[in-house]
Formats: sequence, structure tokens, C-alpha cells
Amino acid sequence: MALLSGRTQLHPTSGHSRPRPASRALVVVRAQIASKQAVVLVGDIGGTNARLSTWLTDLGSTKATQLHAKTYPTSSHETFDDVVTTFLSEPAVRENPPHAAALAIAGAVVQNRCEMTNISWVVDGDALQKHHGFCVRLLNDFEAVGYGIPALEPSDLVVLNDAQPLPEAPKVVMGPGTGLGAAQLMWDTGMKAYRVWPGEGAHATFAPRGWKQKALARYATDLYGHCEIEQVACGSGLELIYEFLLTDETANRPELLGKTQKKTAPQISGAALEGSDPLAVEAVDLMYAIVGAEAGAMALRCLAKGGVYIAGGITPKLLPRVQAGSLLEGFLMRNGRAPFHKILTETPLFVIKNETVGQIGAREFAKRLL
Repeated sequence: MALLSGRTQLHPTSGHSRPRPASRALVVVRAQIASKQAVVLVGDIGGTNARLSTWLTDLGSTKATQLHAKTYPTSSHETFDDVVTTFLSEPAVRENPPHAAALAIAGAVVQNRCEMTNISWVVDGDALQKHHGFCVRLLNDFEAVGYGIPALEPSDLVVLNDAQPLPEAPKVVMGPGTGLGAAQLMWDTGMKAYRVWPGEGAHATFAPRGWKQKALARYATDLYGHCEIEQVACGSGLELIYEFLLTDETANRPELLGKTQKKTAPQISGAALEGSDPLAVEAVDLMYAIVGAEAGAMALRCLAKGGVYIAGGITPKLLPRVQAGSLLEGFLMRNGRAPFHKILTETPLFVIKNETVGQIGAREFAKRLL
């Protein structure tokens, strides 16, 4: 591999046949590689903002130091390549240019390319690599979360089911946020590391348990013509559940009439934590019973004895309600499923408190590109 302007050039025939003259940045890069360190570019690309940062990483551990970070409104640039070019021109980045980049993006990544839905950007990792001269890989946002899990500390986790994780066993990560993300981690014996496989299982049909969940499924189906798991297990799903409870509960509880109205997900969450609205408490508990059931189903599909991890932006904020038990009860499948219940009691279940796990994962994945 030839070093080019402080970057690792993976394709010498793609336009640069010889190294450019030595520079201070190139000397820095050589010193970094000799000391088992490297600079990586990490990205978090959403519909509103693109967040980029460079990190000096230790190739032999998960230690890393942030060198520079910048947030760019997506509306201020016609293409993502423009954003990258602007970021790379920053003096702090020119001083310590990246050797590789991993970009977490909220969307489906196919062949290192993502057509974003909320904005007109098409993010093409191969084109970025060709333009800027270092390896670039796009990751689905939950794929990035998956790569962050092995790098987490015990203090980053809350244990809900205290079983012992089996080394090299499959792991599952999922969690509600804007949508319901999910991925599986499988051990690669050749790499001696986990590989992450994202999926779109959240769009499978919701399988309700008990009369209330069945009534919720009918309510959602009447509204949308179909009820996916994600529709009742994310931020907007929490709002839907609350609306359902308003129509369902007030019919049987006249004292609630005139005292409740539709709420946003943050309002429902706040009221549930305060205990000021019993329907908000019930809505949160019902949603996490559904999340727990889906987590249990995912655990059974791959025998995730390495652990099931609940991530996403909502769960850490609702931790007191989550620890109250509905998520674990949904996960364990106690009623009428004895053989499967035993498997799940032996499967660790965690909540990830560290909300930067996706950034950690992208950073760790970028190191694999070197």
C-alpha cells in the first residue's frame, strides 16, 4: 500500500501512480503507523445534519482520541462529497489526515451506496474513496451500533437478565428510536472478530400477545391497512399506543374523560417517568413488552447466547420504566412456552446506556479497513 498525502491509497492505478512529495502530514502518518496508531474519519449522516470527526486510534486496543469534529446542515450542501471536501480542508484535518473512513447512515446500504429518503443525497462510498484517496465504507446506523458492542465497557450497560454471555456466540442488537433498528453479530473465526449483519425485520407483521395487544394491532390495521412491528415499537409507535389507549381505556374508565389528550413521544415519556399520567405509564410499558417479545424472537432465531442488547435513543431516557419489568417479561415468554423460556432465561439481556455506541462502532470498523 502506498501512502498518498497522508492517506492509505488502496488503488494505485486509479489515478495516482507515484507518491506525492513528502510533507509534514506524511511524516506524521508514517510515525503514527510505526507506533501502531492511525487516524480514522467517522461520520454520522442523518436527514438534517452530517456529523464528521477524526480520531487518533490505537490499533491494538479500543483507545481513541478525538482530533476534530464538525457538524454540517445537510441543507447547506448539494452533495455529501461537498461536505467531506469541506471537512478535509479544515487545518486540523489537513494536519492529521485520515487513513480510512466509516460512515454510519440512517438508510439501506447496498453495495457501499445509499440513496437517502429525506433528502436528495446519494452517498456513494466507492466514489468518495476514488475522489479522496482513502478507503471509505458506509454502514447502516444499527450496523455501526453492532460494531460498537464489543468495545463497550461494563459501565456502559444495564443488566436486565443476568445470564453469562458465551464467548464467540451470536449477539443481537435492536432498539426503538425514530424507527426500530436491528442487527445480528456473528463471530468470524478467520478474522477472530464479530461481523454485523443488519436487517429490516422491524417491517415484519406484528404478532400480538394477549387481548390488549390484539386490540392494538386491530387499531393500527384499521388506520394503516397493516400493522408492522415498527409501527408499535418506536417513537411514533409510542404515540400510536397512547392514542389507542385513549380510545380503549376511556370507554371503561369514565374518570379519564376530559383529562387526557393526544401527546407527543417526549410528552408521553416525561409523564410516564413522573407518574403523572397512568395512560402514559401504560403506553410505555406496553411498547416495551412488544420490544421485549421481538428481542426474544430475535434471540431464538440465532440462539444469541452472546447477549441481546437494547439500544436506540429512547430506551436510556426511559430506563426507570424499562427496569420496571415489561421488557424482560416480554423477552422471557413465560406463558406456555417452557422450552423456549428456558433458552431465554439463559440468554443475557442488556440495555446500552452509552448513546455514542454507533460512533464507537464506526470508529472500530474504520480500523479494520487499514
